[in-house]
Amino acid sequence: MPSQFFGLNIAASGLRAANAALLTTGNNISNTNTPGYSRQKVTQEAAAALRVYTTYGSAGSGVNTMSIDRIRDMFYDEKYRSNAANLGKYSSVDYYNSMIERYFEDDGKTGFSTLFTRMQADLQSVLTNMTEASKTTYIGSVKAMTEYFNGTASNLSDIQNTVNDEIKLACEAINAAAQKIVVLNQQINTIEMAGGNANSLRDKRDLLVDEISSYVS
Repeated sequence: MPSQFFGLNIAASGLRAANAALLTTGNNISNTNTPGYSRQKVTQEAAAALRVYTTYGSAGSGVNTMSIDRIRDMFYDEKYRSNAANLGKYSSVDYYNSMIERYFEDDGKTGFSTLFTRMQADLQSVLTNMTEASKTTYIGSVKAMTEYFNGTASNLSDIQNTVNDEIKLACEAINAAAQKIVVLNQQINTIEMAGGNANSLRDKRDLLVDEISSYVS
């Protein structure tokens, strides 16, 4: 028959498992607003039963706390990162398209359609009247058209320079995040090769991958 100490060991294993679950729950609550934190759970299983050579054959020996694991689904991670990449891409495209449209917008005074229509009318006046005044007016409208093209080209060049600067900053951000991921990978490998779970480090790494996904696929 099992000794009384055997019963105490069973109770102690239950207390240890309950303590691990309680601490994990407290940790989850404390990190409710922590960016990138994944909720954790305690995985438990019944300890191996012992044969006691009685009519009931064996006796339970308590509970083992196997691990503390993150509750995270890679399927949703992939979906989030794919959508984040598309959002970043099309947000940038929409922003710069709106800027380009603004440069080509015709306000009735200095837009392409207005200037071109005015130049056509002045040319027709030159062909009809052939006066110095009509020629001067036509030259002025051609000059305005030329200045419009030069100004638009300069504005588009400025946009291109801005895009290049943003690409440079994005590359620097990606490289910085990648370097952090390298360090985290080394730390995760060190902990998990020894049999532990590097839950917090994995959360930090996933948060960096989420950040990178806003720039590239």
